[in-house]
Amino acid sequence: MKKVVLLAPYFVPRRRVGSWRPFKFAIHLREFGWEPHIITIQESSGVLTEKEERLLSGIPIYKINPPFDFTQQSGSSLEEKETEGKSRSPQTFFDPYLNWIDKNVPIDTWLPLFWLRKKSVLETIEQINPDVLWSTGDPWSSHWLARQIAQKKNVPWVADFRDPWTLGDINLKKRSSFSRAVDRRAERKIVEKATILTFTSRATEKLYRNHYADLEPQTATFYNCFDMELYNQPVEEPLLFNSNKLNLLFFGKFRRLSPARPLVDILARLNKGSENKELSISVHSFGELSPEDETYARKKGVLSYFKIQDPVPPEKALSVLSQADLLWLSTDPERVNIIPAKLWDYLAARQPVLSIAPNPEIADILNQTGAGVQIDHQKHGKVADVLNECILAKQQGKPLPIPASMNKETIKKYEASQVTCRLASLFDQLA
Repeated sequence: MKKVVLLAPYFVPRRRVGSWRPFKFAIHLREFGWEPHIITIQESSGVLTEKEERLLSGIPIYKINPPFDFTQQSGSSLEEKETEGKSRSPQTFFDPYLNWIDKNVPIDTWLPLFWLRKKSVLETIEQINPDVLWSTGDPWSSHWLARQIAQKKNVPWVADFRDPWTLGDINLKKRSSFSRAVDRRAERKIVEKATILTFTSRATEKLYRNHYADLEPQTATFYNCFDMELYNQPVEEPLLFNSNKLNLLFFGKFRRLSPARPLVDILARLNKGSENKELSISVHSFGELSPEDETYARKKGVLSYFKIQDPVPPEKALSVLSQADLLWLSTDPERVNIIPAKLWDYLAARQPVLSIAPNPEIADILNQTGAGVQIDHQKHGKVADVLNECILAKQQGKPLPIPASMNKETIKKYEASQVTCRLASLFDQLA
């Protein structure tokens, strides 16, 4: 069996969006003739679920132990059982110092760790003797380390860009001019030296091919995916939602990259036409609104429509999603190249989706799968009209006016085993 090293700094039990992509590939690669070996950063507080332990059985995982880890949780709706009720955010006292470090350390703050551990990682690679190396970012220092390995070992290297790096639509961090310059040079070297670049959306792939046209990079897109093996089958859970209302569910936490403000404005439009009657709608999310979003929703008179749910274990996702009437998909309007990861959970749940995320690929996926509809994020009036029609349909016991034919065969294309099969075919070509 051929061997592939997955250099994945974030990997379960670290509960971040970036950890699920390599995990879902790893547990299926052996089905297609590839033995995965995982190199990741140790997560000291994380605990695997029984199901995750079973799925990872027999897969070698090599952990790089950091002296400290200030990595914060993402806006996931998934529960971290071992830290439930606790905050993993650094103390307020340290925030200015951590922000300064983030701003001024080239590439990212994991770079010093990888630089220090490069020799031991190379020794591990020597023992594994892989046929292909795959690295995923962010953190982008993963690609920096992979470039060192690929050059030293002369092994085909796949550099996986989950999101745009220096070509990103919005600045996630305030970088110094020095760091930005180093980042751009580092990214160019990665694009130049990698055997092939892979992306999670065709829009991002096109962005990089155009920007680095002089380098003529080889590229491909492998969407994120869902895996039915990771879910428990939906069971009769106690009702989480008021069945007399339209239950709109956002499977995550409204945050900077997924702000509640557009939905607040849409609900405010509905409120104006309701003749001072309370709307029969509840918006469910998994985490408190930001102070800014909460203040804005209160000002607009729609705060009472937002219902905060407790995070759920990942295996119970379908049981929760299946109780919603409508699944809400959104992100920052400037993130035009992004496909939010929760879309794949939505496809697994087979519940109708209403999207205002700006990437047009989402509309294509929803149309092909019959899973829902996408509306231009700038057309708040049109979205409000659709929601109003949904509220009326729910009150009258009628189907929602959202296309939801659910083409099961097309939806299967986005299952983890199918996407991993295509990735394994790429590895075969490289090896």
